[in-house]
Amino acid sequence: MALREPLDTAVPNRWTRLLLLLLLGLMLAACRREPAPVEGAPQEPVAAVEALAAALEAGDVRRYSELSLPPAQRAEQAALWRRQMAATPPIAAEQVQRFNELMALLTAPDAEARLWAEAEPRLAAIQQQVGPKWSMGVTMLSGFAKTAIAADPTLSEAEQTHAAGVVDAVAGWAGDPALLTDPARAQAAIAIAVRTARELDLPTLDAARALEYDAMLDKAGIAFRGAKSIASAFGIDVQAALSQVQAEVVELDPSGDRAVVRVRYPLLGQQVEFLQPMVRIDGGWYREDAVNALAEALAAEAESAADATADAPAPALAP
Repeated sequence: MALREPLDTAVPNRWTRLLLLLLLGLMLAACRREPAPVEGAPQEPVAAVEALAAALEAGDVRRYSELSLPPAQRAEQAALWRRQMAATPPIAAEQVQRFNELMALLTAPDAEARLWAEAEPRLAAIQQQVGPKWSMGVTMLSGFAKTAIAADPTLSEAEQTHAAGVVDAVAGWAGDPALLTDPARAQAAIAIAVRTARELDLPTLDAARALEYDAMLDKAGIAFRGAKSIASAFGIDVQAALSQVQAEVVELDPSGDRAVVRVRYPLLGQQVEFLQPMVRIDGGWYREDAVNALAEALAAEAESAADATADAPAPALAP
């Protein structure tokens, strides 16, 4: 649940990464002694984390966003997102065309049949090539993924540990190629992808970029629910895992305004675990990483504006 990036829940590519992480397993590799629960700690941070989990369980990305930041700061985040979207350079024509063609394919009346016609021979070819190289390939890919995670400056230390555990879980799950090459599972996933694309109703990239902040989060919720269903088709029951979240305070600041909550739930036959820092603002508990990420993004924007002003040429003096 720990997320950190300048726009946090507002950035589509950040949500894409979040969805992939959740769908790939969310397994934390325990490499240090576990902190003990704090006796008598207030339950508000725990309740806040459980509410975040419930929002993900419901596939409500907008609600998750609302629970991550206080109302005033969330409004600042939405305004920042709008400013950054307005300042984003035009997307390359080739990327626009690829997106539009993909959505046209996914929403066509015969989408499922066409996609399966393309996927079936590829699955058959993969099944014929499965052997010792499969395990080697999984190991190499997991190594590359861990290297990328460790080098990602947008991830906090807790997030990097969490994400590395995700890769470990996926590597174990992906060790059985039959899960990924099963025709019935693939057909079910295609049907879900088609249904999700139709529900998204974003035929062009321009339509997606024109969305307002909360509307974008609602669309992200549709995509997230579809992604969970696809994961379930391949044997990863994210929904069941999120329904079994357990949380407890393991660190409480003397001020009473900061806590670290340990989050646990079962997935893929293993115990998922990570630490989520929480901070109290105006009586409510919120994700500390989301609060910090917004502050950093606003500071970076202010610094960029100041640099632009300093670099601007001085006005010419009148004769």
